[in-house]
Amino acid sequence: MSQTRRALVLGAGLVLGAVSAAHAQGGLRAIWGSGPADVWAVGSASTALHFDGQAWTQVPFGVPVSGYLSAVWGSGPNSVFVGGEEGTILRWNGRAWTRMTVPTDRAIVALAGRSALNVYALAQSYNDREAPTLLHWDGRAWTPTPLPLPFQANALSLAGASVLVAGFVMNDPTPDQRRAFGVLARRVAARWAMTGWNGRLVTDRVVAGAGWYTVGAVGPAILLTGEREDGERALALSRGATFTLLPPVGAAAAGSRVTAAFLAADGVPVAFLDQGGLARYLGGAWVAAGGGAQMMQAPQLAQNPMAFALEAAAWSDIGNTNAAWGPSSDFLAVTDNGRIIRVQGSGARIVYDASCADPRMAGINPVCQGLAQQQGVASQQAPRLVLPMPSRRVKP
Repeated sequence: MSQTRRALVLGAGLVLGAVSAAHAQGGLRAIWGSGPADVWAVGSASTALHFDGQAWTQVPFGVPVSGYLSAVWGSGPNSVFVGGEEGTILRWNGRAWTRMTVPTDRAIVALAGRSALNVYALAQSYNDREAPTLLHWDGRAWTPTPLPLPFQANALSLAGASVLVAGFVMNDPTPDQRRAFGVLARRVAARWAMTGWNGRLVTDRVVAGAGWYTVGAVGPAILLTGEREDGERALALSRGATFTLLPPVGAAAAGSRVTAAFLAADGVPVAFLDQGGLARYLGGAWVAAGGGAQMMQAPQLAQNPMAFALEAAAWSDIGNTNAAWGPSSDFLAVTDNGRIIRVQGSGARIVYDASCADPRMAGINPVCQGLAQQQGVASQQAPRLVLPMPSRRVKP
C-alpha cells in the first residue's frame, strides 16, 4: 500500500507555495481562507502565499522553517495556524508570523478548529507501531493527548462535537501474512471510539478495507479517501451511522481513475481524475465534468487575456492536486508543482504558477505569459479574481 498522503480536503490546510524555486520543485500542500480577500496557501518553502482579493504575494515567516508545511487553518484574518515537519506550528496575528511552542517533534500533518481558542493539530506517528498524538490549543498552550491505538495517522477533521482521525495500521493475522487495515478514530467528550481496526479485530469492513489519507466532514456527511492493498483508490461515504463504498468513476468518465478527492462545502464528494477533469457524486452516481486537456496558448491569450483556461476543466500537466478550499462547485485547488487552480462549475483555470518566478521560465511558459496579461488587465479593472463567499464549515 502506498503511504503517500495526498491531503485533499475542502477548507484544508486542507493537506492546496510561494514564489521560489523550492515551491516550483515541491509544490503546494494546503490552502485555507476566511473569505474572498483572505486566502492562504503553504507548501515546501519558508514563505506562505496570501491572496488579498487582488494578487497572490509572498509573506515570509521570518523564522527558519525546514521541510514541508502540510496544514493551514484559521479562525479569521488575524488568527491563522500553519503546521509542518519537526513539530512546526506557526501563527499569524494579522501582522506577522511567530513560532509556537509545541510539545512534539513529529510532523504536524493536519489542523482544524472551532475558534482561535479551540484548535486541534495532528502529530503523525513515525510508524504504525506508535500512537499518533492529538494536540489541542486553548489560547495558552498546546496540550498533547496520545490516541489509544498505534497506527499511521494521516488526516484530521471535525464533525459536530467529534474529532476524527483517519489512517491505517499493518497487522499480521498469521505469521506469513501482513495486512493493512483502515482506522477511523472518533473522539467525543474525551472518549475515543475506533472504527475499522480497533486493535484486536475488524469492526467495520468498509472502513478496514483501505488505508485512509484524507477525511472530511460537512454536516452529517463524512468522506474517507484512501487506497486498497491492490493499489486501487477507495472512497467511503457516511451520512449517518455506516460507511458505504462509492462506485468507481470509470463509467462516467471513460475509464478515468481517481487521483484525489474531497468533500465540497455542500456535502458533495468531488473527485479529480487522472485523464483530466473532475467528477461530482450526485444522486447516487458520478457525474463527470471536463476532460481532454487543451490549454489556451499565447496567441489566443493576446486576444483575450482573461480567458486563460483549462478548457472543460482539463487537468492534464498541472500536477497532482493536494488540497482545495472554497464553497460548493467553485473552489481553489493547489498542486504539487506549485500551481493554484480555480474551478468554477465545469471550467477551470490557472491563477498562479510558482515557476513563473524564474525569468527563464516566465519568458517561454505560456502559463506565465497568460498570468502576466491577466495581471495587466486586472490592474485596470480591479478587483480581480474575486472568489465566492467561503463555506462556514470547519476545516477537516
